[in-house]
Amino acid sequence: MKRYCAAALLLTVFGLPAFAARAGSDAMPFLKLDSGARAAALAGAYCASGDDALSVFYNPAGAAVAARKEFVFSHTEWLQGIRHESLGYVHPLSRNSTVFGSANMLVSGEMVKFNAAGSSVGSFSANDYAFGGGFASALGRRFYGAIGMKLFYQKADGNGATGWGGDAGLLKLYEDFRFGFSASNIGGRLKMGATTFNVPLMLRTGGALLINEQYWVMADVTKPGAGDATVGAGSEAEFEINRTDAFFVRAGYRTGRSTNAGSGLTLGAGLRNRDLRFDYAFAPYGDLGDSHRFTLRYAFGAKRTAFERTGKIRDYGTLDKDIPLSKRKKQVEMEKKKTLGEFNW
Repeated sequence: MKRYCAAALLLTVFGLPAFAARAGSDAMPFLKLDSGARAAALAGAYCASGDDALSVFYNPAGAAVAARKEFVFSHTEWLQGIRHESLGYVHPLSRNSTVFGSANMLVSGEMVKFNAAGSSVGSFSANDYAFGGGFASALGRRFYGAIGMKLFYQKADGNGATGWGGDAGLLKLYEDFRFGFSASNIGGRLKMGATTFNVPLMLRTGGALLINEQYWVMADVTKPGAGDATVGAGSEAEFEINRTDAFFVRAGYRTGRSTNAGSGLTLGAGLRNRDLRFDYAFAPYGDLGDSHRFTLRYAFGAKRTAFERTGKIRDYGTLDKDIPLSKRKKQVEMEKKKTLGEFNW
């Protein structure tokens, strides 16, 4: 019985069906959850530090600085077979433009259904989906922006609701510092019949600092829907194994009361093997217990022309993951002595 109650609580907190919510209240609150193990291990501080397919869930402008085409898939297993799945993709079109897509899903297993008298009357499942796509581009020298659209769909016990929303983000890069701002689920609504329910608007702003070309320190402020703003801070260290492989260690902390989901200490690790990268994260979720996230990333295809022409490290404020750490440090010193290349606008 305790497991059923915990699972019911999980659905209520992160997957509240629109037909069970009050008009004007947030539906699909699972969209407040972290997507991806790397970001979760950094306490969600990914608005400025993201430069890959995972960034489309935090700040889509990060897709504009992705070096190559990339897929990312993330899986989180909750109680009673409830799963949180995320899929992202970035596709550079040119040195200045990128398209991206995403899918974010909360899928439940079969749950026991009870009537008013407390008797079992069968089973049901509740599934939430958010599908998105958009365009990211350079807006100026080391300044990037992105816009996107989302389709929301929710189905539970034979009832369904649909809606639309938008995403937008900005990212500014300096020598070893980044600053970002994003808004997710803009104008998001779920509509069932004549009744409309809000999808939580996620506002994020944050910064990230690269130290010694090996360590990241980042922090974000997040305003989740009608909830209180939270602060998440994290750090990441990279340790080179050989020319193509590396190991990553991460830790973070998110503010909030202990009963709030997603607050407290977060930990994680990652392993890169050539074009593949595997990440793991541990994060506490208050009364709902602890979560374990697993993410697989795959990068492929040629790098952007701009990366090859001017050097990714200095133009994009991040590290070229195809170059060993020891060689990267030498490259950075060489780049500092050169005049920075400009984009062709």
